[in-house]
Amino acid sequence: QETIKLAGDSKNIVQDMIELQVEDPHVRNLTVVDLPGIAHTALDGQPKDIHDQIIKLIHRFIKPEESIILCVWPANVDIAVGEAFALAREFDPLGKRTIGVITKTDLATDRSKLKQQLLMTGRDVIHLKLGFVAVRNRSADQKLSLTEAREQEKKFFLEHEVSMVVDPSHLGINALIHRLSDLYCERVKQTFPKLRKEIQARLVNVEEQLTKLPPEFKTSAARVTAYNELVDVYIEKILKPNIHTTDYGQHRSMVNRLHRKFLEYRDVIRNQRKMLYKPEYRAKVEEQTLNYAGEQLPNFVASPVLKHFICSLLDELWDYTSKLINDCFRIMGSLLADGEKRVREKDEDVLLVKLMGLFHNVTSTYLNEKKQEVHDQLKALLQLDRNDPYTVNTYYMETVEKYKGTLTQGTTGHFVSTPASSSINIGDDDDELVFNATTTDQQAVKHLLISLYSYWKLLTKRFVDYATLALRAGCVFNVCPDIRHRLRRIPVERPDAVDKHLSDDDFIRNRREQLTKTKERLTKIHDIFYQDDDDTFIDNDNETTTDATATENTSPKTPTTSSTTLKDTSNANASSENVKPTATVASGFQFSPPKQSISLFAATAAVPSTSIFGVATTSPSFSFGSPPKSKKGS
Repeated sequence: QETIKLAGDSKNIVQDMIELQVEDPHVRNLTVVDLPGIAHTALDGQPKDIHDQIIKLIHRFIKPEESIILCVWPANVDIAVGEAFALAREFDPLGKRTIGVITKTDLATDRSKLKQQLLMTGRDVIHLKLGFVAVRNRSADQKLSLTEAREQEKKFFLEHEVSMVVDPSHLGINALIHRLSDLYCERVKQTFPKLRKEIQARLVNVEEQLTKLPPEFKTSAARVTAYNELVDVYIEKILKPNIHTTDYGQHRSMVNRLHRKFLEYRDVIRNQRKMLYKPEYRAKVEEQTLNYAGEQLPNFVASPVLKHFICSLLDELWDYTSKLINDCFRIMGSLLADGEKRVREKDEDVLLVKLMGLFHNVTSTYLNEKKQEVHDQLKALLQLDRNDPYTVNTYYMETVEKYKGTLTQGTTGHFVSTPASSSINIGDDDDELVFNATTTDQQAVKHLLISLYSYWKLLTKRFVDYATLALRAGCVFNVCPDIRHRLRRIPVERPDAVDKHLSDDDFIRNRREQLTKTKERLTKIHDIFYQDDDDTFIDNDNETTTDATATENTSPKTPTTSSTTLKDTSNANASSENVKPTATVASGFQFSPPKQSISLFAATAAVPSTSIFGVATTSPSFSFGSPPKSKKGS
């Protein structure tokens, strides 16, 4: 019924194995994969490529080097024409992992050839490292119990001439079971250390994958607690280091970058002041002065003219300042992006990476707001200076008096250096060049230039200081506490945002469940392997295994939990011990803790057998095929 469910009733073959488990405390266990017979002609209801499908299926099982191949053929068929041995040689050319099983020995037409093949002597015989075993099973129409069949087989070989020259270890199903048991023990002894290491490595790998997954928070309160901790991590690991600390030449802090920008900005403003005494600028002042000539005495500065030039200079100053604001906040954004990138690349904190997008949006919004705030503050400050020029700062008059002391010097109408004795040291960047006037109009222009230069110098000095302080506050000193406060408000204002980012999505949830189950299975296997190293051994003389032997099928994701046991009720193999049931672990591994226990798997397919082939999937399990049913012989 199970075969029909899986393979249908059309004599097709399938890739999936049908697994049967039969438990008996008095028999040995062997793991068998019974492969379908090699059909050359498709029957009714079978696909035309049935032969190719079967060959591919056989290749899949016999290709691995760990496999043991049980190649079975009847004694009444010439071994040279058997396709099974040809396939075995394709993957095991030296015959190191192939056992030959000769069935229907009662139908052998040439008993001498049977003896030669069992002894592997003479011409036209196949040589295998693991040798051959002859068996005589009950036929399909015989109504015999297994005990009766074994007794009949034993009697047959005692009366057969091959028993005179062939060792009993090569005759009968019991001999085959003993041979497989011995081979099984040898394989376990060889592969057990490797299996232990593989299990250990797999367990470590699964644990590493689990640690890389974000922690699981089952309540909103737990998610909020974790969120607040991650806010502090974000501030301390990304914001503060990039703002305040220089990483030994690896990157410059925001404070250092701002200082460099401020020095560049100061130099631009100084160069702007130096333009005031250039001939081309003096010509513009002289032209505006002539437009107001006669409205007031020459020694009085025309306030409208002074205001006109101040407003023109303010426009230039704002252009420089606006560029400085944009550059400073652009640098800030770039530094934060670099810090976030380093955290993502290191992948040290999975939860922080999950929240990085949210934190980045909040930080970007804050910086844009601060940028606009600084922009509005500085623009409003310059707007105040667009009113009539005004100051109570004595620096203005001190600068004016400094340059007025040179009005009577020079008669050539060009710029000259002020004598050292007449200069007043009131700054490290004072312009020591003054215009030398020879006429009254020129003296009026000179008065205006001195007033304009002195007032502009005062204005820029106070504005540069205010601008740099505002930018430092907006880009440095208020950033961390303000962003921390904003991020801490999110659970209150947008609780769904925290749940959205810190709850497991479907992929993470499924991945966690899968890895957790795999870890549980591997842990059970690991505990069995390592529960008592002193008690885990293979005794070939007594043919026993203690504590743990393992059969690995394909992958931990595909559990194999069913097995079938071939019953042997002969006195030589029966055990009176109370044996514990075979321990199975749903991980792709099966363990047989009791002594004298070898696990056996069986898989069948709804295809008539025309030749027989068996294969053990992986070490240390073994498999063999069942002989074709016939009305004659067995």
